[in-house]
Amino acid sequence: MNDNDQRGPQWRRLLAEFFVPRLGGTPEAWSDANRAVIDAWWPRFVAHLQTATDGVVPWLRAEDRGWLLDMCARVGVAPPAESDVDDLVQASHRYVGERCRSAYPDAAPAVRSLAREGLALHTASGEDAAQLHSYLRGMGLRDLFSRLYGPDLIDRWKNGPGYYAAIIADCGIDPADAVVVDDSPDALGWATACGFRAIHVDRVGRESSFERISSLAELPMLLVRDR
Repeated sequence: MNDNDQRGPQWRRLLAEFFVPRLGGTPEAWSDANRAVIDAWWPRFVAHLQTATDGVVPWLRAEDRGWLLDMCARVGVAPPAESDVDDLVQASHRYVGERCRSAYPDAAPAVRSLAREGLALHTASGEDAAQLHSYLRGMGLRDLFSRLYGPDLIDRWKNGPGYYAAIIADCGIDPADAVVVDDSPDALGWATACGFRAIHVDRVGRESSFERISSLAELPMLLVRDR
C-alpha cells in the first residue's frame, strides 16, 4: 500500500526530526547516518531470511538496538542510557510511521470500500505489527484491520509457505475462503501453496502467473463480484 521510493526520504527526514531534540546532532547527520546503517543492514537481513524460521522478536530487538547505537556513533552523539534504548527505538518508529505520507492514492479508498462490504481485513507483511500499526494510523485505516500480521505476531519470517501456514493457525481461517493480495510473486507462490487465492498487484505491467490487477482500485469490485 506504500510507495517505498517516497517512504525512504520521508523516513530519514522524520527520523532526524525525532532524534535531534532528544539526542543532539544535525538533521543532515541523522539522515546520512540512517542511510549508511540501513545500507549496511540490508544484506545482513537478506542473508538472515535465507534460513531463518522462528526467533523473530529477539532478532528484531537486537537489530533495533544496534540500529540506534550505530546511528549515534555515526552522528557523534552520546547514546541513550541502556535502559532507554528499546523504548526510544519504538517511540521513533511510532513517530515516523504516523507522520509518513507515502501511501499509493488507490490504497485508502480500496481498503475503505472492502471494509464497507463487510470483508475481514488483515495484513500479511514483512514488517512487524507495531510498525504496521503506526503506518495504518497515519493512513487513517488502523480501525479497519483486525490482525496485523507481521513476522513478530506469529514468530515466522515472511520467507516461505510457513509464514502463511502460521497465519492460518493463528486466525483459524479456511484459506479457500481467503485472498492474499501482494506485489511479490514469491509471496503469492507461498500463499497459494497454503491454499489461498492469490491476487498480484502489478503496477508496472510485468508478466504474472497469478490473477493480476494494476491498481488496488480494481480490488473491491473484483472481490465483491466473486463473493
